[in-house]
Amino acid sequence: MPEETDQKVATAVSGTDDVSALAAQAKALGVPFLPAAPRAIDKNLLVLISEDTAKRYRMVPFKKEKDTISVGMIDPQDFEALNILRFLAEKEHISIEVSLISETVFASILKQYTGTDLALKDAIFSLKKDSDEITEIKEEQKKDANADVFQDAPIAKLVEVIVKHALDGRASDIHIEPIEGSFRVRFRVDGILRSQLVFPLEVGRAVLSRIKILANLKIDEKRKPQDGRFRFEVGDGNMVDLRVSSLPVIDGEKIVMRVLDKSSNLSDLEKLGLWGRNRRVLESRIRQPFGIILITGPTGSGKSTTLYAFLQILNKEERNIITLEDPVEYYLEGVNQSQIKPEIGYTFASGLRSILRQDPNIIMVGEIRDGETAELAIHAALTGHLVLSTLHTNDAVGAVPRLIDMGVESFLLSSSLQVVAAQRLVRRICEKCQAEFSLTETQKKHIQELFDAITPEEVAAYGLKPKQPIVFYYGKGCDACGNSGYQGRIAIYEVLEIDDELRAIISDLKGNEPAIRKAALQQGMTSMKQDGILKALKAMTTLTEIERVTEGKMLVDEE
Repeated sequence: MPEETDQKVATAVSGTDDVSALAAQAKALGVPFLPAAPRAIDKNLLVLISEDTAKRYRMVPFKKEKDTISVGMIDPQDFEALNILRFLAEKEHISIEVSLISETVFASILKQYTGTDLALKDAIFSLKKDSDEITEIKEEQKKDANADVFQDAPIAKLVEVIVKHALDGRASDIHIEPIEGSFRVRFRVDGILRSQLVFPLEVGRAVLSRIKILANLKIDEKRKPQDGRFRFEVGDGNMVDLRVSSLPVIDGEKIVMRVLDKSSNLSDLEKLGLWGRNRRVLESRIRQPFGIILITGPTGSGKSTTLYAFLQILNKEERNIITLEDPVEYYLEGVNQSQIKPEIGYTFASGLRSILRQDPNIIMVGEIRDGETAELAIHAALTGHLVLSTLHTNDAVGAVPRLIDMGVESFLLSSSLQVVAAQRLVRRICEKCQAEFSLTETQKKHIQELFDAITPEEVAAYGLKPKQPIVFYYGKGCDACGNSGYQGRIAIYEVLEIDDELRAIISDLKGNEPAIRKAALQQGMTSMKQDGILKALKAMTTLTEIERVTEGKMLVDEE
């Protein structure tokens, strides 16, 4: 740890976010400069400096190498703070290295005190003090007593910490489930589930009851699934909606909370992954006055997000937009959103009949699940409405025979269908640790063939050249991405535009799939795999990810 530095060194810039000024100050002080906060700090490291001490002296530990602890300080000349660090070094028999950090980095690291297992353990410890009181409640009294007991501060604090931890980690889903005599919490980050912590069975039951209270679910109903939602306030004043689903399982009850962040900009098609021809075709077709636009793909592939992006673009005062959803995920101001309820007979099909009497311009149907819904959607499109919906098929071409199999007449489908887009979500490479990797000759030949089949116009739209070197990237893993090599997700698409040739094939050949695929390739359709290769060449994702979500192998093994 450095001795006190020359007091003549100016500290006026301390606490600002001017990186160049802070770097110059650090150099003058003779200490390292930490420009960005590590994403995940060792839980045991945070114990060394308590949260109260960190806030008071504005210093936080962020790294440990052997017997040396790195501590970030907003003011490395704070005499009292330096004395505390000297005492800590003597007590723990360690060395301490001080680094200069900005206010933003300090705040980011400080969040990890309340967003990590450390805070969770504190909440569980507080909860255990009251566990005897909870377990003494007789089973027959729970219906009346739970509402009071389960709102105790320790339980509320534990739920708050779990949610904050999930938000800090960019989780899309929070799973709380009984497993082998305890409860496990898992977060889905960038499409991959990761275990976070395990706590005792009685604590887990209390947490589930607290969440059910927040979501207005019945606490004493554990025999059948329930759905609800509640709103959570994050530190910067923004609100995040959490969609709650409970499910009876063998060991009790499981809850999954879907994070619905309304602050994200859904209307930015480029951020979603729509580039080049795919974007041009879809932007053109969604502005047509009538017809059907379909987004296909498996559950969790981002179909609803793409539809919401289209609705935000189309949402104008002169248009009446009505949606039928199961469930309503994001609230869109100015859009009439309706939640179907099959248990009372309010289905997609019955809802569509009612919507047509509401003078709509644009209709969004959450999913076409049966022939009746498909026929009503076709009828709506043929009577002057723009219909947006989703369908479960493997690719864009497969949507046509799927609808015909549902009972839709091929001549009606050819007249109403405008465009079909298929999509998958792939993880983005972390920009902080991306690196090149080499392909074998066999891999190069296979991928070169896929790349050469892409139209020159599409290659140019991605800022690439037809004859450019085939170079791909992967993430080595770093603090910023939690050593996963990935951070965030992006969609890969294939878009089938229904032109006159395809209308004839659909009508005359009853949706012959090979004929549709051949015509689609002739019109310049880029497959999902090819779209993924283009994005991989732009260092946006990896070939491993493309291989994971698309059919067929590319013989790639990234290290």
